[in-house]
Amino acid sequence: MREPNPIFSKLPALQLQAVSRIYRSRRHQGAWWKQLLKPEFDQHLVLDQIDLKIYAGQCLGLVGPNGAGKSTLVKLLTGMLQPDTGQISVLGFEPSRRQVDFLSQIGVVFGHKTSLWWDLPVRHSFEAIQKIYQTPSEVFLRDMQHYANLLHIEHLMERAVRQLSLGERIKCELVLALAHQPRVLLLDEPTIGVDMESKQQLRAVINHVVQEKQIAVLLTSHDVNDLLSCCSHIALLQAGRLFENCTLDELLKRFNISPNDSRSLEESLINTFRANHANDEEFIFGNELMHEIPGEDEDD
Repeated sequence: MREPNPIFSKLPALQLQAVSRIYRSRRHQGAWWKQLLKPEFDQHLVLDQIDLKIYAGQCLGLVGPNGAGKSTLVKLLTGMLQPDTGQISVLGFEPSRRQVDFLSQIGVVFGHKTSLWWDLPVRHSFEAIQKIYQTPSEVFLRDMQHYANLLHIEHLMERAVRQLSLGERIKCELVLALAHQPRVLLLDEPTIGVDMESKQQLRAVINHVVQEKQIAVLLTSHDVNDLLSCCSHIALLQAGRLFENCTLDELLKRFNISPNDSRSLEESLINTFRANHANDEEFIFGNELMHEIPGEDEDD
């Protein structure tokens, strides 16, 4: 379990204040020509009045069932989506403005998507990122080699991305997200479908950048071992509502669980989400089938 770093900046690296997001889906009813002339939309509240802070040198694990709003929250922090209400600040920037100075200070990994050029060697994606963010070449090369050594991917640089295994690709994605020296790292299910050895290596690098580089990290995951290994703080999200935000130690004490008991933690989280739920729709958390309100993530 990651211990909270005692030296946090006084100002949060990430802050969301009363943030809500509505997803609009087109209603397909009536004659097709009426839909063209006067389309109608259904609205789903994806995120509801979210308040959250993450400081430099802190890793917060965002936990919730499928469809809870986790990926939407990550996209809001990157500026890919805009909130309908509320305010978001990342390193003092408004993400939705997508300023170059802002983008150059964040790193993002989506476990379900790739930032690498699919048909080209891995090296080409790194060269492009270095030019886009105008990181000094010697600094970029030094950090790229450092993280590549930690994750054992040096031999993959000349291989086409489409030839990589999932674990190899995710490790390359993480190095790509870190090589330009970001101050904030957003990780959306980075270990999903990855083998055990690769998971250990990914967790080690996450811990390294939090402790040594004082990077602020937001990590979404269904794997409780990610939480136990990397996170000092935990936030629980369900049906777009954040109903718990505390340290990992506080959560374990509340559940009366030891720091190494991943099975009991998963069971306790499942029971917590069940107790907080009042709908009959099915949803999945971890390996368990449960229930959830539909219409959440615009891409999750």
